[in-house]
Amino acid sequence: MVTSADERRFFHVLIRAVFAVTAVATLIAMFGSLAWQAELFTHFRPYYLLIQASLMLVFMHSGRRALCVATLLLAVPNAWIVGPYLVPTIGGGSAAEAAAHGIDIVALNVNYRNRDVARVAAYLRERDPDIAVIAEFTPAWRDGLATLRDAYPYHIGVARTDQWGLGVYSRLPFADAELIDLAATDTVHARFVISAGTSPLEVFAVHLFSPTSARRAHGRNRQLDDLARRVGNSTHARLVIGDMNLTPFSPVFRRFIRATGLRDARRADGFHFTWPVSVWPVWIPIDHAFADAARLMTRVRTGPELGSDHYPLEVRVSPVLHGAR
Repeated sequence: MVTSADERRFFHVLIRAVFAVTAVATLIAMFGSLAWQAELFTHFRPYYLLIQASLMLVFMHSGRRALCVATLLLAVPNAWIVGPYLVPTIGGGSAAEAAAHGIDIVALNVNYRNRDVARVAAYLRERDPDIAVIAEFTPAWRDGLATLRDAYPYHIGVARTDQWGLGVYSRLPFADAELIDLAATDTVHARFVISAGTSPLEVFAVHLFSPTSARRAHGRNRQLDDLARRVGNSTHARLVIGDMNLTPFSPVFRRFIRATGLRDARRADGFHFTWPVSVWPVWIPIDHAFADAARLMTRVRTGPELGSDHYPLEVRVSPVLHGAR
């Protein structure tokens, strides 16, 4: 027979186990720049912070001051990194969201095993973006989205049978366009220039390696370094968009921001988790948009579930530029 004392003992052990696991995960995340395994722990900082806030309430209520202080100290590094993304979420979005005009861009990793082409095509027709970036672009997706060619007469990309194909559909003409293989990793990415507002906009559409092993993590970091170099060589206003397989809470992400001087669009609009599509509430933002501060990002949103393991990333970019960099 389970008594109230047994229940109290169970919850006593459970709460301390949660505290210990969260503490260890936070400490490992603090060394994310030293090892690829440690970097994986950095992506879940929002959840550590949420759990730590709950633990502090429990410890304060039960009078466990030492545990409360320890939890607070461990929460500080998580709050320092996650905090800037919480402010717009609590405040209800960016003040510029009401902007009625702009260039609408959708970036979607469709998942090369996904067969729900009709639903994606219907979504794109309904959203009617100016530019659509399709990652994991296969021959089946190329053929299934052929009906969009009339609405999007400008396109660039390569369809592949693996997950490294990429396609770009645009109703805006390209002043310049090319496919690139970042860091010679046998992957497809695109660079194109469009006229927008008073000066050209150079767009880098990318899909980087997922860091699921030491080799792939190293490859993704090489891709980021090559991308930062190419972005740095641009003489136009710049936009980077796509599935980058890292979160804003990673030291690798922050290194890319410092190297390029670009602005993370989510800083104005909150988290907007994009992966994975799952019933389990453990989602992380790995699809991103970056732009120069001179170009106002007026909206960043997550689109609906479309049969992929990613949600679409919907971005609106102001057409008003303050000149090239």
